[in-house]
Amino acid sequence: MNGNLLNKLLQLECEHALYREDGKWYHNLNAFPGVLFDKSGYIIFQSKNEYFNHPELQIKKDLHIKDGIDSLFGYNYFTKYQKKIIDGFFRNELKENTEETIRVKRELNLILRKQSLVDKMKKMYDNTCQICGIKINIPVNSTYSEVHHIIPLGKPHNGKDKLENLICVCPNHHIQLDYFSISIELDSLKQLKHKISIDSIIYHNSKIRRT
Repeated sequence: MNGNLLNKLLQLECEHALYREDGKWYHNLNAFPGVLFDKSGYIIFQSKNEYFNHPELQIKKDLHIKDGIDSLFGYNYFTKYQKKIIDGFFRNELKENTEETIRVKRELNLILRKQSLVDKMKKMYDNTCQICGIKINIPVNSTYSEVHHIIPLGKPHNGKDKLENLICVCPNHHIQLDYFSISIELDSLKQLKHKISIDSIIYHNSKIRRT
């Protein structure tokens, strides 16, 4: 497991990322926002002051947390959606010399290369969910959102990594969209500052899972 890889996979956009399975010992963070990962989740420090002034961090030459980072206020357990991303990546990493492995690696590289689109969407909508209008506040005067591909990338969907196939949402709605459990209605979106492909919306709504 690697902190930089987890940071990219989960699109946390931190400047420095470290991983330790037990969450008790790390090298020191030296760029911020910085994130510490353990086997179950992570904690983000938005600034140098927040990090060095934390009362439960034993910061010397290295960093020690007696009871592990999961004991700290602000610790985030991996969501089901995040676990799906991580497990899917490493599960496919174990497969060698197969067409499926090559396809997954290429898709991951494509997503990472188009991080600029994700950043553009979040800035355009000021981290506001286009479905419910919620803007999630996180420490140090920051907000959080996620960007969803309306037609998912890769087989069998083969969606495009373009603005017209993207929508800015909160984590809850991101999961519901991923599982095709809610529809997208263009007229009901809280904000609409970019052109969304009608074909993408039709495709998504055609996949809604009926109970």
